[in-house]
Amino acid sequence: MSESSGTPSYVLTTTTKKRLRTKTRRRLVLATLIVIGGAVSLAAQAQQSGSTAGSAQSTQGDQNTQSANAAQPAQTNQKTQKAQKEPTAKSPLIAQNAQGANQSAAADQNAGADQAAGADQSAGADQAAGADQGQQLQEVVVTGSLIARPAAETAEAITTVTTDSLKAMGISTVEQALAQIATNQSTVTTQSSVSSWAYGGGSFANLRGLGDSHTLVLLDGQRLANSVVTGDAVDLNGIPLAAIDHIEVLREGASSLYGSDAIAGVINFITKKNYENGEVDLEGTEPQDPGGAGGDASITWGKGSVASDGYNFMFAGNYSKTDELTASQRSFASTGFNPSLGLENQNGPMGTWPGSYLDDYTVGGVAMPNTWQVGYPACTGNPHLTEYFGNCAYLYSAAVDLIPPSDQISGLASFTKTLAGNNQLSLQYLYSRFEVTTWGGPQTYSFVMDPSSPYYPTAAESTCYGTCTTASPVLGGPITAGWTDPNNNRYEGDVNTEQRVLLSLTGSNGGWDYTGAFDYSVNHNVLDVSGGYANYAVLAPGGVLSPLINPFGAQSAAGQALINSAYLNGDLATGSLQLYSLNGNATHPLGDAFGAGRPATLGIGFDTEYQGINFASTGLAQTLYTATYYPPEAISGHRNTQAVYTELNVPITREFEITASDREDRYSDFGDTNNGKISFRYQPFHILTFRGAASTGFRAPSLVQLYLPQIFGADAGTMDGPGCASGVYTTVFTYSNCTAQGMSLTGGNRTLKPETSENFDFGFIVEPISNLGVTVDYYRVVLKDEIQQIPDSVIYGNPTEFANYYVLNSAGTLTQAPEANTACPTYTASTCGYIIQTYQNTGGISTNGLDLSADYTVHTRVGQFRVDLEGTLVTQYLLQAYTNGPEINLDGWLNQGFQPVIKWSHTFTLDWASPMGVWGAGIENRFLSDYTDQYASEAGQPLHVANYSLWNPYVSWKPINALTVMFGIRNVLNTNPPFSNQIENWQAGYNPVFSDPTGRAFYLRLKYQFL
Repeated sequence: MSESSGTPSYVLTTTTKKRLRTKTRRRLVLATLIVIGGAVSLAAQAQQSGSTAGSAQSTQGDQNTQSANAAQPAQTNQKTQKAQKEPTAKSPLIAQNAQGANQSAAADQNAGADQAAGADQSAGADQAAGADQGQQLQEVVVTGSLIARPAAETAEAITTVTTDSLKAMGISTVEQALAQIATNQSTVTTQSSVSSWAYGGGSFANLRGLGDSHTLVLLDGQRLANSVVTGDAVDLNGIPLAAIDHIEVLREGASSLYGSDAIAGVINFITKKNYENGEVDLEGTEPQDPGGAGGDASITWGKGSVASDGYNFMFAGNYSKTDELTASQRSFASTGFNPSLGLENQNGPMGTWPGSYLDDYTVGGVAMPNTWQVGYPACTGNPHLTEYFGNCAYLYSAAVDLIPPSDQISGLASFTKTLAGNNQLSLQYLYSRFEVTTWGGPQTYSFVMDPSSPYYPTAAESTCYGTCTTASPVLGGPITAGWTDPNNNRYEGDVNTEQRVLLSLTGSNGGWDYTGAFDYSVNHNVLDVSGGYANYAVLAPGGVLSPLINPFGAQSAAGQALINSAYLNGDLATGSLQLYSLNGNATHPLGDAFGAGRPATLGIGFDTEYQGINFASTGLAQTLYTATYYPPEAISGHRNTQAVYTELNVPITREFEITASDREDRYSDFGDTNNGKISFRYQPFHILTFRGAASTGFRAPSLVQLYLPQIFGADAGTMDGPGCASGVYTTVFTYSNCTAQGMSLTGGNRTLKPETSENFDFGFIVEPISNLGVTVDYYRVVLKDEIQQIPDSVIYGNPTEFANYYVLNSAGTLTQAPEANTACPTYTASTCGYIIQTYQNTGGISTNGLDLSADYTVHTRVGQFRVDLEGTLVTQYLLQAYTNGPEINLDGWLNQGFQPVIKWSHTFTLDWASPMGVWGAGIENRFLSDYTDQYASEAGQPLHVANYSLWNPYVSWKPINALTVMFGIRNVLNTNPPFSNQIENWQAGYNPVFSDPTGRAFYLRLKYQFL
């Protein structure tokens, strides 16, 4: 493996050599297959290929709709391609083609969608059902392939979701949209990023539960710049839903077309194309209980027809806003405390209110302090109190946002122009700005307190916490005081801006269909603090607490004024991640050597890409370091990649075809890699089709995973190590430590190795009767050398295995988070104890399961009824949390403190449309099966998070042809999230990546089209 200067080099071990030989053999096999297949086909019908080359103008996956809209849509057989219905009549959510086909050709008829609503839906459907079986089907390009084929004959496993169907559900953001997809199990949402610097307020997709870095997100088939904060995934908040026509989810991984890093799959957001009308869309949502309301307004306008006018201009603008929802506004999350069920979220013995202190007790000149609580049991002034531990503990999860306030403004403009010679030029510009501000509750302080302070404690007001070696506190010398300030509120925010310029040229000449594109995209982030973070030099000059401040009771006017003067607001850091890409591909029919009735097709392509990241903290980060522990450092790095790829589709018979593809990538920092994919489609009977695929994948560490500076901060949960539950305490896991938050060091790792994967898919499609389609697809993904941060719960739970991840202080133990600003002025201080959670190559993941889809449409005199079920069953999820560690089957368990691995999830929809399309109604059910929680109950029994099922009905009405009125209820049964004792997120009492805290919410949508 070749390496550039300054990057790690690797020794070619025996295993590595075997892998290289395997890759070489794979390259030879695929190259031979492509050459032989192409040569045979070309020799057989070279002349025929010239006459058929221009029969269907194909473009890269997302751009197929431009040519589709340039002509009248072809009629299709009802069995082979489901008809798209008007928003008031269609299924409220997912329309997955029973043949696995791309439905973009039908979905992109935005301009006439509402006009079609006035037509008799049943009559149109029956007419389609009776279409001529032999009629030529329109050819489209499916996400993940270069080659255009009839929609009913593609082999890829794809789920298609239309924007109008999502909006019928009251969904107004991309994050909400992807939550409806059974194969997506998000680990990071805007909600779950409260009080965390790590995610930049972002939201990320996560197909197959493999992590956001393994899901490739595209906009019109082209990459967007990843979040500059995480570096390895696209922030969904930067994608404007108003400009999106539909979403295609390729459930097969390792795409040779888009990149071998698409290990879990591809999510392709397809914008509206050839839009000629105008529309205004207004929506408001109001929960039954206070908090979490929102609104959305968008305008879309287009002019010109590519087919008749030779051009099209389209603009879509959107503004959306979500109000704050706090923990106190929902009973299930109002405390974050339920010890009998294993949930004990509190700030620990040195984060109480009134404050606690470590006395001046020494043995042989070595400090051996005891912990004493002041003001117990009155605990005056503590708004979120529990005395469960025998002190005035503060419940920090009661003072956080469940949903932070946010707003987004976005716009997308595109211009398409036909050119001479059967060519087409398109220019697109995207701008999106997302701002979120999170409330993370009060600050916890810890300072040395001098005996001269007027608030120095007395023995009479002090109560021992835990076990003390003396009957009364040893006072008279300096002590360490710690407290949570109930009058303090910390606010932090992120402003994320996504911009993209895409210039593309498509055409069809000389028997070649081709496309080329230049893509420039940038993600910009500003991280700020807007309240509650204090300059510790003001509160404690020289490290000694000011005598004006009382850590054990109400502040005087002078003390509060000093605290207020210490608060500093402003930007902590700012940065950008830029992406430049120049790519192109072309396809050419080769001839029908085997008499299959359709020629073989060869596709070739190239891609060259540059990524660069620059992210730097400000002077304010240095000043507030001990309050925020946000590092005053910078990230800077870049990467160049080049790739060539090819795809060959060979119909062997009318019923059987194979497709082989291969991709060669060269990374400037990780050398060369070759990855291929082979798939087949076999239709032995008209009603039955089989499909399958096998591929390999490769993902280099992201720039952030390599170059992120060392970040020191508090863990999300407590230091729950061996013996804590049973009361067998040690020097590291003392009684006090077991109930307190610890500290950890996170950051990048320049010795990381790339990840590799093997993907397998096999399925069948059966359509036993008209208007009924059923698909079943088996998948298996094996991910090796996974890059992740080992969860703190895993490190605490096995100190022997992870001994190298412990940095103990001079007392041989770990430092509690409330004591960190005195014990850890820097993480290298001898008095500082913490765990290491930098990025590591861990063992890997092996997961498999089934995707199921069933769709049935019935036409009656009273209208059209449609039933749809889309589900995913995970049958195995083996995690190797560290290299050479045991494989643990987490199917139906919380994934080591990350997202739960849901065994079964589905979306069920039932909808109806009146004969003339004036009225419509539907109901959707989103279901997630139960799982075993992070921690056992107090009695040591496993805790199960219950099934989560939401029912969402809606009705629609078209009083006039141009106006659609929709009213719906999300979570009509007002189902609360099931209890969870997870502690990886600040929100507690439920799991924010599993359930929605909003409750029953009503929404009204008005859509007016300028016809």
